[in-house]
Amino acid sequence: MGERQKVGTLTQTGRTLSGALVALETVAIVLTLGLLAFAPLGVYAPLGIATAFAAVIAGGLVFALLGSSASPSAGPTSATALILAGLVAQLAQDSRLDFHSASGLALLLALTASSVVLMGLFQILMGLAGLGRLARFVPQPVLAGFMNGVALLILISQIPILLGLPAVSRLTDLPDLSQAHPLALMVGLATAGMVWLVSWKWSRASSTLAGLAGGCALFAVLLALFPGVHLGDVIGPLPQGLVRPDALLPLADSGVWSLLLDHGKAVFLTAAVLAVIGSLESLLVALATDQHASSQHDPRRELLALGAANMVSGLCAGLPLVLSSTRCVMLLKKGAVGRGPALASVIAFLVIFAIGGPLLALLPKVVLAGMMVTIAVALSDRWTRQLLRQWLSGERSTDLRHSLAVVALVGLVTVVFGFFAAVAFGVLLAMLIFISAMNSSLLRGRFTALERPSRRIYGSAQARLLQAERHRVVLIELEGALFFGSAERLNTEVNTLAPDCRCLVLDLSRVSMIDASGSMLLQQLSTQLESRAVALMLAGVSADNARGKRLRIFGCFPASQPGGGRADWWPDADRAIEAAEQMLLAEAGIDAAEMAVDLADATLMRTLSARQLATVRARMQTQNLRAGDYLFHQGDAGDRLFVLTRGSVSIIGGNGPVRQRFVSFSPGVMMGEISMLDGAGRSADAIADTDAVVWTLTREAFDALIMSDPMLGERLTRNIAIHLSELLRRPK
Repeated sequence: MGERQKVGTLTQTGRTLSGALVALETVAIVLTLGLLAFAPLGVYAPLGIATAFAAVIAGGLVFALLGSSASPSAGPTSATALILAGLVAQLAQDSRLDFHSASGLALLLALTASSVVLMGLFQILMGLAGLGRLARFVPQPVLAGFMNGVALLILISQIPILLGLPAVSRLTDLPDLSQAHPLALMVGLATAGMVWLVSWKWSRASSTLAGLAGGCALFAVLLALFPGVHLGDVIGPLPQGLVRPDALLPLADSGVWSLLLDHGKAVFLTAAVLAVIGSLESLLVALATDQHASSQHDPRRELLALGAANMVSGLCAGLPLVLSSTRCVMLLKKGAVGRGPALASVIAFLVIFAIGGPLLALLPKVVLAGMMVTIAVALSDRWTRQLLRQWLSGERSTDLRHSLAVVALVGLVTVVFGFFAAVAFGVLLAMLIFISAMNSSLLRGRFTALERPSRRIYGSAQARLLQAERHRVVLIELEGALFFGSAERLNTEVNTLAPDCRCLVLDLSRVSMIDASGSMLLQQLSTQLESRAVALMLAGVSADNARGKRLRIFGCFPASQPGGGRADWWPDADRAIEAAEQMLLAEAGIDAAEMAVDLADATLMRTLSARQLATVRARMQTQNLRAGDYLFHQGDAGDRLFVLTRGSVSIIGGNGPVRQRFVSFSPGVMMGEISMLDGAGRSADAIADTDAVVWTLTREAFDALIMSDPMLGERLTRNIAIHLSELLRRPK
């Protein structure tokens, strides 16, 4: 809302003037990035300034018209300029590209421009393929390490200039420190200090303009006081002329095909890295812009616009373009949102380049190097600095150590081996981080049936047997994706099963995806466990749900029942554990499905004498149910309790197509006693799972027993209390 209110207070003229002012405030950054990109050319590095202006004018115009962000302002950045500098350094080593001649320089420029054009083409393809959203999934430590590496490379590249020495053609070349000029270093550091001071003390002022003006003034004063001192070179004359889309024309000469063959791979790889890094940086800036302006950009359109802008920039010999975070932030702070301010910035850059060339030629390189120091420090990752503060404060968590290690590794690879290796290493590391995270997150929990019994209530004899055997049933809950990266985690977990384990239940209900490797692993586990006399049951899997279909697609678990089902597939973990419990009972000689008990063995009749038992039996009535019959409905009066002596009855809740089983009762167990005691209505339905026999004791009959035989009534009440206590003590 804050940014929108600012926008509302600005007239169209005010927005336009704000855009032009921002261009003036950031012109020093454009100059320094141009010099950085072509620093390997030494005295010919000022050519980079012309290419930087070509980028912000020609490419910036296209992006301002086509971009979808709240502030569509594009320009070169430190990372992309440094990546292009790597290509320039390689080309500068080729003696056939004599950049001391106009034709050789034009040919070198054509090769760098072709890389920018290819970058734009790659970005358009990425946009058409919908890859823009992938930017949100790059691990933060990988991105932070890369940006820190770029920041360090910028600092290294500026060291010779800060010492008043010529720029080196390669970042690995060491300057001759014996020829260093301390006063030049003082000018550069003073320039950086002024930028930081103004930014700290007067946040609304233009710190870049203040630093540029202060650094130039200090440079002039020192030259006046010490006429013979060497403070480094000035930029010198800049290439003049209109921005024209003819940068690739030198490549039309058939005599340059050998150069294209020799450097084509480097041009192609540079374009690919520029496309990835530039797209990622732009989309992240667009996300931040959305937060500031309460807007929403279209990642696909943003990449298409950026690709078109880079193709135009390359045709005009411009530098690679990225959504400019600096200008976006400045425009948003001034409330200048929209295409108008971005177009005004483009026009302002055109005017500065057209009429300000003589003044730009007088700018000291050491002052611009001081500006680059501030850019490098600002480019260093803030999140990394926060991690370092946590480390220094004494935190030593595993996650913190891992994050710092990844940041350091990616940064080191960036500095030592270059951007190609850094991007490849970062992608590989991102995959490993993803696989590791998925591997560690697959296992949600592990329990035995003692900790997670089924919702079936068994009779006393069965319950005692199961209490001694439930530890042999293991439940493993899985969550996330079961794929090649996490399959080994599950395999390792299964290998730790106890020797006496009889059944393993894998709960797949929270598994979002199963690939071919995960399917084959489950099939192999089933075979391996069978050889160990361990039954494998899959919960959350059926013939018609997504997980069951995926297993079948990969040729695993062929159907063994009518309708495509299997005896080892269950709709949920509760049913699977119940099946495992039934297996344990069957191995003990108890067929739970066919079991029946005498009323005398029911929980209600515990400790009753034969006379008392006969008295209670006389007050009870029998009821025969067919499978699917209702014993009672939700809302019925709670005027009686029931004792099940044959079959199974389940308490079911919910009104939708998928109903929830609360509990199931086996022969010998009472039910409905709570409603009878408190007089409330039934809270759920009771449905017979199989043919069943139920004994009924009404509230009136229960009260009559208490009145006629208080001791019998006390024993019945005590048995009900014990039954309820046992239910409460059951693990949930």
